[in-house]
Amino acid sequence: MNKRVVWVPPAVLLLAALACGGGPSGPTALYRENFGDADSGWCVDSDDTSALDYSEGQYVFEVNDTEWFVWCNPDENFDDIHVEVTAENTGGTSDTVFGLMCHYQSANDDFYYAGITSAGDYTIRLYQGGEDDILAEGTSDELALDAASYKLAMDCGNGQIALYVDDVQIDSASDDTYTNGDIGLFAWTGDDVPAEVRFDDMLVTAFSDAE
Repeated sequence: MNKRVVWVPPAVLLLAALACGGGPSGPTALYRENFGDADSGWCVDSDDTSALDYSEGQYVFEVNDTEWFVWCNPDENFDDIHVEVTAENTGGTSDTVFGLMCHYQSANDDFYYAGITSAGDYTIRLYQGGEDDILAEGTSDELALDAASYKLAMDCGNGQIALYVDDVQIDSASDDTYTNGDIGLFAWTGDDVPAEVRFDDMLVTAFSDAE
């Protein structure tokens, strides 16, 4: 089922289970989602800390608390994949990290995630057993500052985890702790709130198709 989880890292604070669903597939797509259908299965929920909802053909994260991590999964399962999405930091918060998740393990809430800030920072991590393992992290000149939108992509296959922004590989790491699982989207605030991030045009293809 879909999961919306928030934490002040590394302690998980709240887990809410919601209805499940999926997206249509295309000739080369394993999964495709344009967020035009509010019943397509992504989380719709809100409280004082954050809100997740469909809006104007996009999927919107609003986060009100500092150092707060919010995510959602569509209840899918994939092996080696390339996943991409268009992201807009419409809240203008330069320290909000936003991006993609893969190989999410529903039994224990472990996963890989990779994201960026509008200030040019990036991270690739494994979240396992309530702890973050930083696989790669830094600041990249390849990241446009305060861009209107970013095309984010993530490889999760053959023991490689890679982050791409606007079709440029930013960094990668080797890790084979998990080899399959769900995908997801996330937003993680720093000290600057409220934050708002909008996602659109999500696509999952086989890892071999992305090479």
